[in-house]
Amino acid sequence: MAQRTRAVIVDIDNTTLSCDQRRAALCAEVAGRPVLEDDVRQDLYCARLLTSAQQASYFDAFLSTRLMFMDQPYPCAAETLEAVRSSGARIIFLSGRFLRPVDKSKATLQFMRQYGIFKEGDIAIFKPSMDVFDFDFKAAEIESLKKEYEILWAIDDTPRSLRIFKQEGIYSIAITTSYPPARFDFADLIVDGWDEVLARIQRGELIV
Repeated sequence: MAQRTRAVIVDIDNTTLSCDQRRAALCAEVAGRPVLEDDVRQDLYCARLLTSAQQASYFDAFLSTRLMFMDQPYPCAAETLEAVRSSGARIIFLSGRFLRPVDKSKATLQFMRQYGIFKEGDIAIFKPSMDVFDFDFKAAEIESLKKEYEILWAIDDTPRSLRIFKQEGIYSIAITTSYPPARFDFADLIVDGWDEVLARIQRGELIV
């Protein structure tokens, strides 16, 4: 049996790219008052700031392409991904950013190339439609990817998505950008930022 290519699976929103500026701006529009980036950290739906009805309006706006240009790579994300590439492992971006009704893939890849996040040899898989649940989409894709790749680990900011990797026997890394650490009590590793992931790679504590 041919040896499978080593790979890591990486989420985009609030994992590789910080959406906090965009989220704060959209939340401020809905709330009708200034909102800071720190106000939305570890609060994906802005539950501390908005009513239930306002949260729905905010998240609808977040799912649009408006203000996507405000997203920024997290510190050390590019350096960590480069360390993975240098080891010979492949990077697979598995994202809930969708292709329909609006195709977010082109703008996303262009942006990630600009910041050295996405490079030749990387793979990007986007959700086919906004109507598909992230959980179902990622579960199906992981089953397919495991047939071709040896998945070393996966990093994600959402507990529900990360549980899929855990259930599939994949080493799961939770980054606490959208939820507090307590929500990831099941994860193999919990980090506050990419610098912690890079340090573990450099110390040989995380396989690449």
